[in-house]
Amino acid sequence: KQLFRQKATLFWNLLFPIALGTMFYVAFSGLSSDEMFHAIPVAVVLAEEDSTSMFRELVDSLNEPGDDRFFDAVYTTEEEALSLLEAKEITGILYEGSSISLAVSAEMSSVRLEQSILSCFVEQYNMQHDAIEKIAATHPENMTAAIEMFRKDTFYNAETSYCDGDMDEQITYFFNLIAMSCLFAASGGMQIAIKNQANLSHLGARKCVSPIPRAISLLGTLCATFLYQYLCILVGLFYMLFGLGINFGNNMGYILLTAFLGCLTGVSFGFCIGSIGHLSEGLKFGIQMAVSMICCFLSGLMVGNIRILIEQFCPWFNQINPSALISDSFYSLTVYQSHSRYFQN
Repeated sequence: KQLFRQKATLFWNLLFPIALGTMFYVAFSGLSSDEMFHAIPVAVVLAEEDSTSMFRELVDSLNEPGDDRFFDAVYTTEEEALSLLEAKEITGILYEGSSISLAVSAEMSSVRLEQSILSCFVEQYNMQHDAIEKIAATHPENMTAAIEMFRKDTFYNAETSYCDGDMDEQITYFFNLIAMSCLFAASGGMQIAIKNQANLSHLGARKCVSPIPRAISLLGTLCATFLYQYLCILVGLFYMLFGLGINFGNNMGYILLTAFLGCLTGVSFGFCIGSIGHLSEGLKFGIQMAVSMICCFLSGLMVGNIRILIEQFCPWFNQINPSALISDSFYSLTVYQSHSRYFQN
């Protein structure tokens, strides 16, 4: 009853994670791999200025405005094209000739992917152009069938999913948000330790002279605090699962177990901080918040891929960071069929 009356605790443990999760959802809902692709700016140098070749017709079709626009092309001379490339206003230069060639700048490291796409485009065009020329010279009767074949996209690989989870990297922010809620439960555990110390609170002084055994008193308050914190975490978790539709996988039992152990870790961590020496309540609260936020930051709550960098250069820290372990538990449930990584976390 005391915990539910504390408005500040209720805000940070319940309302703040829900508000932050909603902000994450609004911020990430407009991002997708399709919408993140933009037309590639290129300069096209034709063999003849008034060329009406097949290559120009292809570039014109790929340059048409629309959602599936592939090129943002401009026809120009070689000198102007090199100037545009040097000024980094285009990604590459396409040269028309007996075969199509490509020129890119080694200094434009930020557009490596676009340069690779252009290279694949040139390679595929030259291959198909050479094949059509050979067919026209040897078997002209098959020209129509050959052109129709090249117009179709043929895939030799099949994508198979071995899990029902979401591989979108943005979802890890929601995993880390639940981890943050678990660590925020430390405030409740810390308050229990402080309110049982006679030098820090009047209530602690009264409890020290009470005939009730300390173990029973502490166990009762710890259980009540844990139940309150776990309910707050479940409300936030269910809001993300059923309100926002975030995919945490289908194994609800392990999801609830992760939240249970995460909450238990948070309450225990706070009780540990609150039991340290004769430090003041404000100093203990500062230590608890600083350690919790550093752990959340290093697990990816603010920067999504920072946990991967830590795994490369300092992997042992991810193995002792409770926020990283909680987040990775949700991730392993979402991605992996085996539960070995989950139980290790």
